[in-house]
Amino acid sequence: MSRFSIKQFLFVLGFVAAFGVSSGAQAQAPFGALALNPQGAWGYSASFGTIDIAQDRAIAECQKHGRGCQIVRVFENVCVAIARNEDPKNIIVNWVSGYDAEERSRRALRNCRNDGGTDCRILKEFCSGTGR
Repeated sequence: MSRFSIKQFLFVLGFVAAFGVSSGAQAQAPFGALALNPQGAWGYSASFGTIDIAQDRAIAECQKHGRGCQIVRVFENVCVAIARNEDPKNIIVNWVSGYDAEERSRRALRNCRNDGGTDCRILKEFCSGTGR
């Protein structure tokens, strides 16, 4: 049977406490981003600690589906609904932040249709940071 010294015990306890604080802080990270390209590829990020990291992740996700991706919006502590017209000849992407979940989706779809979309669908809904 092995035994821990008090020093080893305190070291392990400190490590566990630090890991728990890090995980909790990461879950509350406030920034997200949306990246798009002209052909309709998209990528997003949510709950990152810095704007730069959020933007880098959104670009990387978008580039999995196409080239020429650019950041179109950065979000902080907010929930977002993204809608896209699914007709490849008429690419429209809209997003709405704030509101409750049902209203966000409704507004994103309405904005897509108002911009000429005939087959608008919600692509993604997400919250960044403490957004609700």
